[in-house]
This record gives sequence, structure tokens and C-alpha cells, in this order.
Amino acid sequence: MSLIALWSPLKSGSGSTMVASSLPIVLAFEYQVKVLLAHGGHAGERVEQAFSFKQESFDYMTAFQDTGMDALERLRTSGRLNPENVRNYTLPLLSDRLDLLCGPKPMSAEDIHIVSSAEDRKQAELMTGVMGSSKRSYDVTVADAGNGGPGAVDRAILQAADFIVVGLNQNMHVLENKLEQQGLPPELKDKASVYIVGKYDRESHCTLQNIKRRFGIKTTVLGVPYCSGMTDAWNMRSVMSYMQRSRGGTDLKRMSSLYDAVRNLADAAAEQLGLPSGGSKAGGRHAFG
Repeated sequence: MSLIALWSPLKSGSGSTMVASSLPIVLAFEYQVKVLLAHGGHAGERVEQAFSFKQESFDYMTAFQDTGMDALERLRTSGRLNPENVRNYTLPLLSDRLDLLCGPKPMSAEDIHIVSSAEDRKQAELMTGVMGSSKRSYDVTVADAGNGGPGAVDRAILQAADFIVVGLNQNMHVLENKLEQQGLPPELKDKASVYIVGKYDRESHCTLQNIKRRFGIKTTVLGVPYCSGMTDAWNMRSVMSYMQRSRGGTDLKRMSSLYDAVRNLADAAAEQLGLPSGGSKAGGRHAFG
């Protein structure tokens, strides 16, 4: 039904990949939706690093050869790619609520040197087709469109997106270079969006309001605080269980500040996209700028 893309103009330091891995978990917990998590990188990269799988006891590429983008590419070549195919070639993260679509296998060093613009277009066309199919087989797709200047595949995600989350940080020198001098890619023009400031420090003079005012941002800016527990969970590939604990139980009274911030982002996306409510509005919304 809807596609949420997460992208950052910064090469690092925005925490957008962490948010991309945790946002679909919160959407699956708090809203009555079936969610797909995808990304524009290769197998084992980006959001895939947040999760562990039983298949890891086998050779990684052998374990994933019958799922993910490589399998969907074979289907597209044979003319058999359709919305149900996308669901059949994903890995379940939460039963009947959240699936992961793995990226294609990494290219060899030799392939990287000989890759052509035609191959880039081919991969971008595949992503466009997959994102279109996912909109018909899932209530919402969350796709990580990477960091820095987007390549062809990430541009395809941004182009197909209904709602874009732009990742920033509190380094004003970097933001001046990226937002004022280089600007945002054309795929973001006229798209509904929200900005997130990752690893947000409330004590800094570089507040959410100051960032909005300095760069003329007209839409919402949210802060996502730094959390050492999330850093450890990422390193241990246990983001799923960490987010479950961070929710604070069914009454939500022990919710962590990180979960609350990502929930605020989920609420903003849900309001924009018209997702069916699952009760996420309870509690404060103190992360808005």
C-alpha cells in the first residue's frame, strides 16, 4: 500500500540505517499492518546486519540463494515476478507481521570494475518492479536507500517512495555542506517527508528548532537519541529482541527513550500514509521539533 524510504545525505553519523531497521519493528508492533523491510545494498549489508538468522550456520551465500533480490531477478527474467512472489522470497522476522527482503549477492572485485551503466539500470528497474509489487502485497514497505549520493538502485527506491525520512546529525559544518552547497536529490522534490536527527543530544545548542530554522526545513524534525544498548544490540545482531524489551511491556510504561522516538516517527509516517491505528498514540510525543 505505501513505501517509506530512509536516506541520509551524510556518508555516516546520522544513524539512519539503525532507524531503518527499528522503524518496521515498531510499525509491526503498534499498527495493524504487515510490513516488508528492504534495502538498496547487497546481501549482508545495511539493515541485514541488525538481525541473526538460523541460516548463518551454513555458507551465507548458499543459505540465501533461494531468497532475496537474486531470486526475484530470476523470476523477473522469466516473466513470473508478481506481488505474491515477493512475499514468497522473503525471510520472516515477526510471524505474519514483518518480513525481510535480502539484497543481491555482493559483486566480486573483478565484477565491480566491469560493471556498466546498463547493469545499474537493470538493477534499478528490478528494484522499481519489486517496490511496486511490495506495495500490493504488504500494507507498508520500509526501504533503506543508503547514505551519501544515491546510486541507481537507491534512486529507484526514492522515486517510488510515498514518504521519505531524511537522516541528519548535529554537525552543522557537515549539514551546511550537504544541505546548502550540494542540495538534496531531485527524487525528494514534492515528496512528503520528515527529517530525523540521529544520536541526538538534547544538551547541545544545535537543537531541532535551530536546525529547522538554519536550513529552512518546513516539515517535522525529530530527534532520535544515542543509545548504547542499541549499539550493543546492533553489534550482536539482536535489534529485534532489544526493541521488544525497549517497548516496556503491554502497558508501555517502561518504554525506553529510543523506542519512544522511533514510535514518534512511526506515528508521523502512519498519519501521513493513513495506516490503520493499533494504539500507538498513547503516551507523550516529546521528540518532535
